Amino acid sequence: MSAQNTTNSVDSELLLATCKATAESLRLDILRVLSVESFGVMELCHIFNTAQPGMSHHLKILSSSGLLQTRREGNSIFYRRAAVSSENPINGFISSLFQSIDRVVLSPEIRKRCQQIHRERAQNSKAFFKKKAAKLKQNQDLIAQFSHYESCITDLLSKTSPLNLNRVIEVGPGESDLIGFLSGRFDSLLAVDNSDEMLNRTRDKVRLLNLGNVEFFSGELSDLEASHRADLVVLNMVLHHLPAPGGVFKSAHQILEPGGQLLIVDLCSHDQDWARDTCGDLWLGFDPNDLDQWAKDANLEKGQGAYLGLRNGFQVQIRLYQQKSN
Repeated sequence: MSAQNTTNSVDSELLLATCKATAESLRLDILRVLSVESFGVMELCHIFNTAQPGMSHHLKILSSSGLLQTRREGNSIFYRRAAVSSENPINGFISSLFQSIDRVVLSPEIRKRCQQIHRERAQNSKAFFKKKAAKLKQNQDLIAQFSHYESCITDLLSKTSPLNLNRVIEVGPGESDLIGFLSGRFDSLLAVDNSDEMLNRTRDKVRLLNLGNVEFFSGELSDLEASHRADLVVLNMVLHHLPAPGGVFKSAHQILEPGGQLLIVDLCSHDQDWARDTCGDLWLGFDPNDLDQWAKDANLEKGQGAYLGLRNGFQVQIRLYQQKSN
């Protein structure tokens, strides 16, 4: 065999395993649902109305073929579709396969069950904030005090965002220590939160700082109408509270002006399960590659970023993503 043929050859067993793994309609639907979502085994059982042994069997086949990746969240394991690696000898085939799967139309029943799980996650999160709003900042400071990474955020935005831009949207600001900086740098600021208790605390903070250019919106980022355009969308230690974190990238894409930016400040993956009960975290941080993939899926370009290790063992990632210019 010539050197050229050797270079261009692929692993026939790997190709066959991938074809076999997708030769079942349920597994195609699983890959479609997990394109930008992470679900646990029992959640997937509910979505597809399938018993746990059968679902575990399908997930094992998809994982063994490299089409799914797993992530441990405390005592739970969540599944999502694997990113296509450039080192995979059949990456072109898998990319085409995923593109075809993404055109699959899920049944109304499956979509309804996915939305039900999102609502349950959101309700649990809102219930936590309603009960713990008074102590949330104190509890979150146990993980990462804003002062520990404030200069990194302000330096990054000062270098990448021109002065006097029109509007910034901060999602879930709560008793935000960032809101004063954003208010001074942008013509107007919209504070978005689905918790009325936390939004009221933002109002108190705005009054305390005597900020005159801040408006408030009760709901999700995805609830904003197209008229709410923004030059910057900020989520500071918020993404790990969202029921479907990948969706916020697509929501940001819908409202960002050309060249606008999405700033994500959150924890890197960790195993401190106590953060769920103490801070209401739905997710134990994020792998940076997951953020990059969600951004890519939402047609956002990766920008600058920074990582800060804290003395308590947590690591903060500060990431910028940009809307493509026209």
